[in-house]
Formats: sequence, structure tokens, C-alpha cells
Amino acid sequence: MRLKQKKLFVYHKVIIVFFVLIIPVYAVNMGINYLSFSYAKEQIIDSTLSNADFYSKQLENQFDFIRIRQLDLLNDSDLQKLGFQSDSLETSEEIQIVKKINEHLLTIQNASPLIVNVGVYIDSFQKTISTGSYVTALPNREWDEIKTMMGGDSGKAVYYSEQKMILLKSSNNENLISYIELSVDRFNQMLQQLTLQNSHPGTAIIADNTPVVYDKTNLSLIQSVSNRLGTLDLLDKPVNMSIKANGQTFMATVTKLQFFDWTLCTYISEEELTGPLKKYSAWFFILSIISVVVIVIFAFSVNRMIHVPLNKLMQSFRRTEIDYLHAFNSPSNNNEFDYLYESYGNMLDKLKTSIRENYEQRIALQEFELKHLQSQINPHFLYNGFYNIYRLSKSGHHENAATLAQKLASYYRFITRSGSDQVQLQMEYQNALDYCTIQGIRFSNRIDIQCDELPEQLRHIMVPRLMIQPVIENAFEHAFEHSSKGGTLHIRVKYDDRLHITVEDSGANLEDKGIVQLQERLMDPSGNIEKTGVLNVNQRIRLKYGSNSGIFVSRSPLGGLRVEMIMDMNGGNTDV
Repeated sequence: MRLKQKKLFVYHKVIIVFFVLIIPVYAVNMGINYLSFSYAKEQIIDSTLSNADFYSKQLENQFDFIRIRQLDLLNDSDLQKLGFQSDSLETSEEIQIVKKINEHLLTIQNASPLIVNVGVYIDSFQKTISTGSYVTALPNREWDEIKTMMGGDSGKAVYYSEQKMILLKSSNNENLISYIELSVDRFNQMLQQLTLQNSHPGTAIIADNTPVVYDKTNLSLIQSVSNRLGTLDLLDKPVNMSIKANGQTFMATVTKLQFFDWTLCTYISEEELTGPLKKYSAWFFILSIISVVVIVIFAFSVNRMIHVPLNKLMQSFRRTEIDYLHAFNSPSNNNEFDYLYESYGNMLDKLKTSIRENYEQRIALQEFELKHLQSQINPHFLYNGFYNIYRLSKSGHHENAATLAQKLASYYRFITRSGSDQVQLQMEYQNALDYCTIQGIRFSNRIDIQCDELPEQLRHIMVPRLMIQPVIENAFEHAFEHSSKGGTLHIRVKYDDRLHITVEDSGANLEDKGIVQLQERLMDPSGNIEKTGVLNVNQRIRLKYGSNSGIFVSRSPLGGLRVEMIMDMNGGNTDV
């Protein structure tokens, strides 16, 4: 039996088995690498979140400390006295009170490195007292800048610009307003020191989705974080997220600060963060390359040692299937295949000897069977012809009887002209047309016979003698013999790598079951079936042209039987 092209060879199966066995090892290594990388990254993220929570608490403590000092300032007795009794104070007493207030302001300023100026606005005194300008009457530049930052809104606790950050706290009647100026640069430096354990970190303070303190080189990154704050839940714990900016991917951690409703953001490049872990990815990549190289070397070795010798042996077997009985020159590899090659060569020698002994006997047997089948047709047809001449003569149709006798003579001359079992298709086709003429006379020309003209390129091809006429005879006998009405008979010829001759009739007596049974008999290879008519022709065609040729029956569009003779001119035994 011929091997299918899609079937896997042993070589392929060995490679597949090896590949299947190496996959678990590779998968385990890949899983360990992935889990290690994921675990390390999770640890880094957890550490970053813990640090962010720690930094936020430090900042909150720092600002709580400053805020408490600011509240203590507003409750200072000297400041209260100056704010409510400034009109009744002596000059010397006023100087002493201002001095004490200024000392208190200096104490607050020295309490934190973030503070660069501490002052108080006294509305009834119409002056400001600060560590930066001491006592200054209103209006003055310092208070004017603060009012500009406030913009008429004194309800906020903090005001900021690019260079300054002002903390404000006023008394109930706003007669006293304390202000503390923080250095933005120092604030930024302090944030950087909080995250000093990372080599190149970045930090920012965001208020109302606007960066207050930040590194201007990463403004786009900070702005991206600000835009996403509205979608995050920062009430309970810090949140980690990935942000792309400036062609890089950053890992940002945001934490909610309770004072002033600020948000602390720390960020670092993922390339820098996960860089040490990538060396493991490099080793995994090297392992992958080594695995591929091992598979290729193994496949090449198996191909050379097993697949190539087997393939040569298989190709020789395939050539043997198409009657190519010459052994190939096998290379000597000093292995098990040498024995197979030698045994195969011996088998071919014995097979050729057997073929030479049986070939002539087989050909002679086929020729005998063909002649026997053909001899069964001739007497049957001549008997019907002579009987029809007798009937026409008795009925007085002498002209039709003469025509019928002439056609019978032509037919008899056709079958006795030579002993050859093959004739040109044009002679076989003309003999079938003569038969149609004979039957037309017999049925009083009430049968409409339509025949294709034989194409020029088909006229001289050789076909078995008496091939078409028995099929036409079958149509007259079974479709029109017992019908008093007219009928239609079509004969069609076409060629498409195979010769097709189709005979169709309009008979109405044949049931579908009968067509199925006839087709089953035609496909039966047994030699016990009747060797006459359509069955005879089918047997002869199959003997000459092979099992792909023969007669195939079906329901005709005319209503009767459709008989198609198919002959594969390139197949079968063209010698018989």
C-alpha cells in the first residue's frame, strides 16, 4: 500500500519525542526564571511601598511640627497684647514686645531647615514683623507678595509658586495672620534625601492635581501621574503604578499626605530598578540558544544516520510499486541498513525472474478472455438482425429490409475485416451509427436519435471493437422495446484526459432501485456474472484500461438510463 505524503516518518517521530522530552526541562527552567524575577520584583515593589509610607509619615511629622509652632505663635501673649492694645502701649514697652515677638519668630525659623522666613501681620498695628525684614510698616513688599499669592482668598492654609511656599494661619477676626515661608529648593532636597537609598530616584509633591515641588526635568512624568490621581484610591495605603514618559518606563509610588490634602510621589526608572535582575534573563536566553543548537545537532545526526538510509529504501520501494525493478547502489555504512539493502536487492532479482516467467502466460490469458467475451456479442447481434429482416420482408417493407440487410452486411464486414481486437474510434463509432439506423428502421423511425459528431482529434485513437453498439442495444431493448410511444436517444462524446462516451435514453420503466443494482453488478470484480451486453463491455474496458475505467450508470435528465463509458487512455494495460 502506498504511503501517504502527510504521514509522519520515524525520523519525524524521533525528533518530536526528543522535543517533547526537552520541553518540560525548558518549561521548568523558564518557570523558575519567571517566578524568581516576579518574586524579586514584588519584593522591590513592597519595599518601595513601605518606604513611601515611611517617607510620608516623616513629612507629616515635619509639617505637624511647623504647624504647631505656627499655632503657638498666634497664641503668644505678647503678640495678642500688641494686636489688641497697640494704641495704648508706651513706646518703650512696644519695643520690648516687638523684640520678644521677633525672638519667638527666630525660634520657629531655626526649628526647621525648610523655613526661610517667619512673620506675622498685625492689622491693628498696621505693620508686619518677620525674621526677614524685622518690623515694617504697611504697605510693604513682603506682605504685598503674600497678598498677591493669596489672590484675595485667605481661606487656604498654604499658598505656593515656583519659588515660594507660604503657610498661613489667621486669628478668628483676622487681625493677626501668621505666615511661614518655606524654601522650595530645600524642600526638594529634603525629599531627595528621603529616598537616598535608590541611586537615581525622583520625588514630587502634588496638590490639586498640580505639581508643587518637583524635578523640572521630569515634568511630563509628574504631569502623567497627576492626571491619573483621580482614578486611584489613596485613602488607606500607597499605590504603585507604571508610567511611560520621555521614552522610558517608570515605577511610580503615590501616597496621600493628610495635611493640606497633598500627594507624595516617588518614582524610579524600571530599567534601573530591574537591571540587576536582567542578568538572569541573559543566562536564560543563552540556555535557550544552547537548547536550540542541541536540537538541531540531534536532528541532523538522526537524519543522517536513520532518515537518509530509510528514505532511500522507501524511494526504491515506491519505484518498485510502479514496476521499476532496478536496485540502487547503496553506500556501505557498516550498520544494520547494509543487511536491508542486500535483502532488498535479492528480492528484486527474484521478483524480476518471476515476472519474466509469468508475463507471457498472463498476456495470453487476457487475450483469450477478450476474444471469448467478444465472441458472445457477435452471434447475439446477428440473430436479432436476421430476425428483423425476416419481419420486414413478411410485412412487405422491402426497401427497409434492403437497407437493413445492407447495414447488417456493413456490420458483418466490420467485425470480420481482421482479427484485431482494436479498431479506430471513427470505425467503432460509425458501426454504432449503423446500428442506430438499423434500430430506427425497426422501430418505424419513432425514436429520436441525436448523435454528437466525433471530434477530429479522437477519430484515430484505438479502442476495443464492439464497445458502443451493445450499450445502444441495451437502450433499445429495455427502454423502447415494450413501449408503443416514441422515445429519445442521445449519444455524446468528449475528452478531458479520459475518453467519455455517454448514451442516454428517455425510457420510463427503470426504477432507481434497478439502477443501483446494475451499478453494483458493474462494480463486482467476480467472473461469475453474465458476460453479455453492458456487463460484457464493462468487463472489457476494465481489463484494458484499469479499475479507474469502466461503465457507470445513473438517472438520465431525459428520464431513463444514463450509461457513461470512461476510458483512461494513459492507464491499464495498453498491450491487450
